[in-house]
Amino acid sequence: MSSIQITVIDREGVTTPGVEWDDDESLMECLVRNGYPILASCGGNASCSTCHSYLDEVSFETAGDIDEDEADVLDTLMDDEREPTSRLTCQVPWDMDLEGAVVRIGPF
Repeated sequence: MSSIQITVIDREGVTTPGVEWDDDESLMECLVRNGYPILASCGGNASCSTCHSYLDEVSFETAGDIDEDEADVLDTLMDDEREPTSRLTCQVPWDMDLEGAVVRIGPF
């Protein structure tokens, strides 16, 4: 199994570098496994926004395109919650090129 390390910023602004992300996980699964409060109400099916988070700009570009289902869910967020680098973490697959990504957990 391969893994990469990412930095996670929690809702209180606490930054944790060196969070391990295994190659058999989505970003949502990584965050849940590492104890972050991600509800994942839909179980990773891109039908809720409880795993919404923000990626740094480079990682946002690296993470691939947002599909129609994810875009539809992101469109339901309040304007003050949506940022240009918003993603549903359940839709961000592991990628070696995401080594060093910075993920800021979104509001509930």
